[in-house]
Amino acid sequence: MKLDDAAFALLEAHRAGKTRLTRKAGSLCGQLVTHPQPLTEAQADWIGKLLDRAGLPPIGGTDNA
Repeated sequence: MKLDDAAFALLEAHRAGKTRLTRKAGSLCGQLVTHPQPLTEAQADWIGKLLDRAGLPPIGGTDNA
């Protein structure tokens, strides 16, 4: 999964009630959907944790849904 696709999937999971994003996490996801940018190590770790909690594949992983 590409970074912008992962961010969009997180926003969709939040809207569907499958995960809960904080305002800060939602803001980062929105920024990544509209303007993907290189992540800091901390941001990459955070996005990875959010994807895992939502049951979504990691960035670079395959979408088995």
